Amino acid sequence: MSIQITRSPMGIVTCLLDNPQRRNALNGVMLQALCETYEAAGQGDGIRAIVLRGAHGTFCAGRDLRELESRQDDSDASIAERIAPVTRLAQAVRQCAVPTVAVIEGKAVGLGVALASWCDLVLAADDATFQIPEARAGIVPTYTAVSLAQAIGQRQALAMCLGGRSLGALLAQTYGLVQQVCPAAGLDDDLDTLCQCLIACGPQALRQCKDLLVRARGQPFDVAIESAAALSVASMRSAEALEGMQAVLGKRPPAWTQPPRQDC
Repeated sequence: MSIQITRSPMGIVTCLLDNPQRRNALNGVMLQALCETYEAAGQGDGIRAIVLRGAHGTFCAGRDLRELESRQDDSDASIAERIAPVTRLAQAVRQCAVPTVAVIEGKAVGLGVALASWCDLVLAADDATFQIPEARAGIVPTYTAVSLAQAIGQRQALAMCLGGRSLGALLAQTYGLVQQVCPAAGLDDDLDTLCQCLIACGPQALRQCKDLLVRARGQPFDVAIESAAALSVASMRSAEALEGMQAVLGKRPPAWTQPPRQDC
């Protein structure tokens, strides 16, 4: 099996990369399954967050090179067709309506680093490493370089892409790629704590916050503040905000912290 997708009663979807022979490198089947999962998250089916991690103590070794091996008779169109699923996945993760979390254990290599950078939050074990070795094989790390430049800045992206050296979790945190470094033995507990924090927040509030920040990227400050003001009015009038404020005043959990009812 190359990927396992599970869902908790509270709507936390976990995508577990499980391709041990290739160190969880992404093949076409895995890319398709991931794209469909992230694209479906905004369709109102109660998904609260998507967690991405790797099985067997490692995150992801990048793209499965067996599907990308160059041939002399390759055309531009055939190469573009083979890499198109990566473009789709990049857009699916970055545009996902719900919070996305990457959990890094062992190694994140090449496209695996880009995959982490597309997620909203990255948790890493303290012994995890990040590496972008494509240039050593004469390949431009295109997706990863662009993704990192947008996520952590051009100079930090260059530091990771030029030379292909391995980077530890703590240094990746100083670069801004990782938000939280956890002891390897306590990674699952820290992930559970994060998921509980996400569940405690209003689902629409989180989705709208993500959308606001995407729209505000690159906007002049005054324009971004006007967008924030408009959303504030709409948010305060929403049923979710009314429920949340009543829950706070009534010192009770809000309704969205309970599993959805299953109709018989």
